[in-house]
Amino acid sequence: MRAFQSARMLPANGVAGIDTVGAMSTRIVIDESDHSLTLYRAGRPPLRFGVAVGQPAYPTPLGTFSIITKVVDPTWTPPDSPWAQGALPIPPGPDNPLGTRWMGISSPNVGIHGTNDPASIGYSVSHGCIRMQIPDVERLFDLVYVGTTVTIRA
Repeated sequence: MRAFQSARMLPANGVAGIDTVGAMSTRIVIDESDHSLTLYRAGRPPLRFGVAVGQPAYPTPLGTFSIITKVVDPTWTPPDSPWAQGALPIPPGPDNPLGTRWMGISSPNVGIHGTNDPASIGYSVSHGCIRMQIPDVERLFDLVYVGTTVTIRA
């Protein structure tokens, strides 16, 4: 139990509380080839959502990660990347490119988030993150836990 908790940045107390059990019984699979995100939950049918993923110059990382943070109404902070040079932080609101929810994963600077550009869903156009329609990301946010496994495949 402690090893699972520690590996997913949960409090490593060895107790199978609601967050640990939730993280153990949910998983997300993102398939870049068909721009989909599927949530698997124990005893429930899978939920599938359309997503946007990274463009060739800024690909979404492949592999297995976990959700390490969840934020309601995030502020977008420009990353240390050439494409964001000179950009200023964008507070919550309609101009925020993260939308209303952010779920950071264990790959640096990558997350699952909403978008203020819903027409981008279904395409490879992001700077590495996984974009979702606002209603979809709000629903997903409420169904996953810090520690949930996220598998991203090509």
